[in-house]
Amino acid sequence: MTAAAHAVPRAVCVTGSLQLRRTLRRTLGAVGSQVEFHDSPDAVPAGDTALVVIDGATRRALAPGQLEALAGSAGLIVLGDSIEHDDVVAMLRGRGVDHVIADADEPDDTEIVVTSVKLLSGDLFGLEKYLAWGVRVGERVVRTYEAKREAMGEVTGYAKEVGARRPVIAKIESVVDELLMNALYDAPAAAGGTRPPPVTGNAEPPPEARAVLRWACDGRYFAVSVEDAFGALRKDAIVEHLSRARSERGRPRPGHEGNGAGLGLYFILSSVTRFVANIEPGKRTEVVCLFDLKQAGRDADACARSLHVFGA
Repeated sequence: MTAAAHAVPRAVCVTGSLQLRRTLRRTLGAVGSQVEFHDSPDAVPAGDTALVVIDGATRRALAPGQLEALAGSAGLIVLGDSIEHDDVVAMLRGRGVDHVIADADEPDDTEIVVTSVKLLSGDLFGLEKYLAWGVRVGERVVRTYEAKREAMGEVTGYAKEVGARRPVIAKIESVVDELLMNALYDAPAAAGGTRPPPVTGNAEPPPEARAVLRWACDGRYFAVSVEDAFGALRKDAIVEHLSRARSERGRPRPGHEGNGAGLGLYFILSSVTRFVANIEPGKRTEVVCLFDLKQAGRDADACARSLHVFGA
């Protein structure tokens, strides 16, 4: 084995919070990283960094463009910023700024570990990564309108079995519907460079369309994913409709109704706890959505608390 094969990836964390430092030392150390902490981004050494983690307070003090420069070619995670804020939406438009997690005081260790491992390893696909080990995963290949309808019934039936509340089941059903619409109708059109035609009634998808629907639950989170074979989704489209989801709160402004991936993303981002897009450009896209079964009150109605775009 060469020396390079044994190199330990370096993770640089920029935060003055002692509590967050303890969390990151534990989680990033668990994935095999050499963890460094700095109070200021100006102290971060240049080069040879695989992962950068920065807290929201530090991010808000940066000058325009400084966050992108800090990321460089490394993976970047921003902790403690809410995607319900205009400046965070603007931040996500930056190159390499693809991961934001709202919770910084008590971040989910599993989410940090999974995000870090995916960035360091390049192994992106699979909803199992976000759930407890050993969960049973359901899967159906969907090619037709009728198969889509049956698959939605199967997923919502399982959500009822595991004890999801009715408002959550309604969100799961809507999100699965939108994800399948995007995979079966919008993704083939986007891959072909055309606009998707309006979908009415029980119109059949184009013959090349194929969606893989998967779902699972570990008692805390209910997860669904849909994969297509086109890889046409782009981060700029996600961010644009994140902005709509944040500002319109489920009530599209006049002229913004209609068909297409935008409307699907609009409702998805308004309904889920975590949104994850895994993209292999030109080959496949997998969107993973997680619903927190223990969330209640205002938190249950909020926009997604984390957003991740891998591979775009």
